[in-house]
Amino acid sequence: MEKVARATLRYLFQEYLRGPSVSYIINRIADSHGADAVEVANYLAERDWIREQWVYQNLQVACRITVAGIEEIDPKYIHNKLKNLIGGLVIEGGTKSLKSILQHKIEEYSIALDIVYQLERLSLITIIHDRGEVNIELIPYGWKFFQKKDRPLLTLMVAAC
Repeated sequence: MEKVARATLRYLFQEYLRGPSVSYIINRIADSHGADAVEVANYLAERDWIREQWVYQNLQVACRITVAGIEEIDPKYIHNKLKNLIGGLVIEGGTKSLKSILQHKIEEYSIALDIVYQLERLSLITIIHDRGEVNIELIPYGWKFFQKKDRPLLTLMVAAC
Protein backbone atom coordinates (compact mmCIF):
# COMPACT_ATOMS: atom_id res chain seq x y z
CA MET A 1 0.00 0.00 0.00
CA GLU A 2 2.89 2.33 0.73
CA LYS A 3 4.12 2.27 -2.87
CA VAL A 4 0.73 3.15 -4.37
CA ALA A 5 0.18 5.76 -1.65
CA ARG A 6 3.43 7.54 -2.51
CA ALA A 7 2.70 7.36 -6.24
CA THR A 8 -0.75 8.81 -5.60
CA LEU A 9 0.68 11.62 -3.47
CA ARG A 10 3.24 12.46 -6.16
CA TYR A 11 0.45 12.59 -8.74
CA LEU A 12 -1.79 14.72 -6.53
CA PHE A 13 1.10 17.10 -5.78
CA GLN A 14 1.91 17.53 -9.49
CA GLU A 15 -1.73 18.30 -10.17
CA TYR A 16 -1.93 20.58 -7.12
CA LEU A 17 0.85 22.71 -8.58
CA ARG A 18 -1.26 23.17 -11.73
CA GLY A 19 -4.63 23.62 -10.06
CA PRO A 20 -4.56 23.68 -6.25
CA SER A 21 -8.29 24.08 -5.72
CA VAL A 22 -9.35 21.10 -7.83
CA SER A 23 -9.98 17.51 -6.72
CA TYR A 24 -8.32 14.89 -8.91
CA ILE A 25 -9.33 11.35 -9.86
CA ILE A 26 -6.83 8.81 -8.50
CA ASN A 27 -8.21 5.61 -10.08
CA ARG A 28 -5.62 5.49 -12.87
CA ILE A 29 -2.75 5.53 -10.34
CA ALA A 30 -4.41 2.93 -8.10
CA ASP A 31 -5.23 0.69 -11.09
CA SER A 32 -1.64 0.85 -12.36
CA HIS A 33 -0.52 -0.56 -8.99
CA GLY A 34 -3.27 -3.18 -8.84
CA ALA A 35 -4.93 -1.42 -5.91
CA ASP A 36 -8.48 -0.37 -5.16
CA ALA A 37 -8.81 3.42 -5.38
CA VAL A 38 -11.25 3.58 -2.45
CA GLU A 39 -8.80 1.67 -0.23
CA VAL A 40 -5.94 3.91 -1.33
CA ALA A 41 -7.98 7.03 -0.59
CA ASN A 42 -8.98 5.68 2.81
CA TYR A 43 -5.33 4.93 3.61
CA LEU A 44 -4.31 8.46 2.60
CA ALA A 45 -7.21 10.05 4.49
CA GLU A 46 -6.36 8.15 7.70
CA ARG A 47 -2.94 9.81 7.59
CA ASP A 48 -4.43 13.23 6.77
CA TRP A 49 -2.56 13.29 3.48
CA ILE A 50 -5.71 14.03 1.45
CA ARG A 51 -8.97 15.88 1.92
CA GLU A 52 -12.27 16.26 0.12
CA GLN A 53 -12.44 12.57 -0.69
CA TRP A 54 -15.32 11.84 -3.06
CA VAL A 55 -16.38 8.41 -4.29
CA TYR A 56 -18.74 8.67 -7.24
CA GLN A 57 -21.34 6.10 -8.31
CA ASN A 58 -19.00 4.78 -10.99
CA LEU A 59 -16.38 4.22 -8.22
CA GLN A 60 -14.21 7.06 -9.45
CA VAL A 61 -12.35 8.52 -6.46
CA ALA A 62 -11.40 12.20 -6.37
CA CYS A 63 -9.49 14.04 -3.67
CA ARG A 64 -7.04 16.86 -2.93
CA ILE A 65 -3.65 16.64 -1.28
CA THR A 66 -3.12 18.34 2.10
CA VAL A 67 -0.11 20.25 3.41
CA ALA A 68 0.78 17.10 5.37
CA GLY A 69 0.60 15.07 2.15
CA ILE A 70 2.88 17.49 0.33
CA GLU A 71 5.25 17.48 3.29
CA GLU A 72 5.32 13.68 3.18
CA ILE A 73 6.68 13.61 -0.38
CA ASP A 74 8.43 17.00 -0.69
CA PRO A 75 9.32 18.43 2.74
CA LYS A 76 11.62 21.08 1.22
CA TYR A 77 8.72 22.56 -0.72
CA ILE A 78 6.67 23.07 2.42
CA HIS A 79 9.69 24.22 4.44
CA ASN A 80 10.51 26.91 1.87
CA LYS A 81 6.90 28.12 1.70
CA LEU A 82 6.65 28.18 5.48
CA LYS A 83 9.95 30.02 5.79
CA ASN A 84 8.82 32.71 3.33
CA LEU A 85 5.42 33.06 4.95
CA ILE A 86 6.59 33.22 8.56
CA GLY A 87 9.76 35.11 7.70
CA GLY A 88 7.70 37.85 6.08
CA LEU A 89 5.43 37.93 9.09
CA VAL A 90 8.21 38.08 11.69
CA ILE A 91 10.09 40.82 9.80
CA GLU A 92 6.98 43.02 9.94
CA GLY A 93 6.60 42.70 13.69
CA GLY A 94 4.05 39.91 13.68
CA THR A 95 1.25 41.31 11.52
CA LYS A 96 1.13 41.58 7.78
CA SER A 97 -1.30 41.13 4.92
CA LEU A 98 -1.05 37.82 3.14
CA LYS A 99 -0.86 39.69 -0.16
CA SER A 100 2.22 41.60 1.05
CA ILE A 101 3.90 38.48 2.35
CA LEU A 102 3.41 36.78 -0.99
CA GLN A 103 4.46 39.89 -2.89
CA HIS A 104 1.32 39.66 -5.05
CA LYS A 105 2.26 36.23 -6.50
CA ILE A 106 -1.22 34.83 -7.05
CA GLU A 107 0.15 31.34 -7.77
CA GLU A 108 1.36 31.17 -4.15
CA TYR A 109 -2.00 31.93 -2.53
CA SER A 110 -3.42 28.42 -2.38
CA ILE A 111 -0.44 26.80 -0.65
CA ALA A 112 -0.04 29.83 1.61
CA LEU A 113 -3.70 29.66 2.63
CA ASP A 114 -3.36 25.93 3.31
CA ILE A 115 -0.33 26.58 5.53
CA VAL A 116 -2.00 29.54 7.22
CA TYR A 117 -5.01 27.38 8.01
CA GLN A 118 -2.73 24.80 9.67
CA LEU A 119 -0.94 27.49 11.67
CA GLU A 120 -4.29 28.86 12.83
CA ARG A 121 -5.39 25.36 13.92
CA LEU A 122 -2.18 25.19 15.99
CA SER A 123 -3.09 28.51 17.65
CA LEU A 124 0.15 30.08 16.41
CA ILE A 125 -1.52 32.80 14.36
CA THR A 126 -4.85 34.45 13.89
CA ILE A 127 -6.40 35.37 10.57
CA ILE A 128 -7.97 38.80 10.39
CA HIS A 129 -10.29 39.70 7.50
CA ASP A 130 -10.31 43.46 7.03
CA ARG A 131 -12.04 45.15 4.07
CA GLY A 132 -11.11 42.51 1.52
CA GLU A 133 -7.63 41.97 2.93
CA VAL A 134 -6.45 38.83 4.68
CA ASN A 135 -4.07 39.77 7.48
CA ILE A 136 -2.02 37.27 9.43
CA GLU A 137 -0.97 37.95 13.01
CA LEU A 138 1.31 35.94 15.25
CA ILE A 139 -0.34 35.48 18.63
CA PRO A 140 1.67 35.21 21.89
CA TYR A 141 1.98 31.41 21.71
CA GLY A 142 3.14 31.74 18.09
CA TRP A 143 5.83 34.25 19.08
CA LYS A 144 7.06 31.91 21.84
CA PHE A 145 7.07 28.97 19.49
CA PHE A 146 9.01 30.72 16.74
CA GLN A 147 11.49 32.23 19.22
CA LYS A 148 12.16 28.90 20.93
CA LYS A 149 12.54 26.87 17.75
CA ASP A 150 12.55 23.79 19.96
CA ARG A 151 10.14 21.69 17.87
CA PRO A 152 9.98 21.23 14.13
CA LEU A 153 6.95 23.17 12.97
CA LEU A 154 6.10 20.69 10.26
CA THR A 155 5.87 17.91 12.85
CA LEU A 156 3.52 20.08 14.88
CA MET A 157 1.50 20.93 11.77
CA VAL A 158 1.03 17.27 10.89
CA ALA A 159 -0.01 16.47 14.46
CA ALA A 160 -2.70 19.15 14.29
CA CYS A 161 -4.38 17.68 11.23
